[in-house]
Amino acid sequence: MNLSKFYNDKIRLGYHPIASVNLKRGFLKSLVSYDDRFVTVIKYLEKLIAGLYKKEKIKVLDIGIGDGVYERLLSAESLHKVDLYGIDISKNQIKRAEKFIKEGKVVDLDNQNIPYKSNTFDLIIISEILEHVFYPENILNEAYRVLRSGGKMLITFPNSGALQLRLSLFLTGRSPLLNYTKNKEHIRFFDKGDVLTAFITKPKVLYHQGLSSFVFDKWDFPVKIITPRIAEIIGNIWMPRLALGNLLILKK
Repeated sequence: MNLSKFYNDKIRLGYHPIASVNLKRGFLKSLVSYDDRFVTVIKYLEKLIAGLYKKEKIKVLDIGIGDGVYERLLSAESLHKVDLYGIDISKNQIKRAEKFIKEGKVVDLDNQNIPYKSNTFDLIIISEILEHVFYPENILNEAYRVLRSGGKMLITFPNSGALQLRLSLFLTGRSPLLNYTKNKEHIRFFDKGDVLTAFITKPKVLYHQGLSSFVFDKWDFPVKIITPRIAEIIGNIWMPRLALGNLLILKK
């Protein structure tokens, strides 16, 4: 089975985050750590769009757009400022996202280049994609090619040095995030340095932080441990190398 068939099958298409994402949490839930990827990414996308917008709409490319979760969560104000484009290996996911974007294309980035001219986009999103492909350096360098000079790139990825992974391996010799068959989708694991090294022409790092620091749930750890949200926020900012995921904002 190749990657195209793998990510178009029924099980993988069951990953449909927009159906379960809720950016607002009740008072008690707001005190407990949770998977804050979507909240954080949307916050920074809103800021990037506001900063890049200069009276004319900016062009945004979402690489691995999936079901269009970020496009659906953007505010009406931000949507007014952008033309959204998406590419994905799954034709079914493109169909889910197509009503939110100006154009969607099916692309297997392990075997194909991004089908746009150089210096086309003002902002590029590469969120939770690099770990799912065999050749992430192809995605990163193609993204750099189609990004305009001065354009921004937002990247998120699972962090290979996460505290959860270190403790799981130390305590049990395995991890739900690393070991097959618990984890069938992730092919590569990274830290900040790995991602930056993959670029032929190095971008400027504008910002780096953690995502979902100190979240110990059964999907990523042998047992569930409740940790306070304030510890997650502090960990994301001050200890990103221990966070479950990482966010990078780069500039060409």
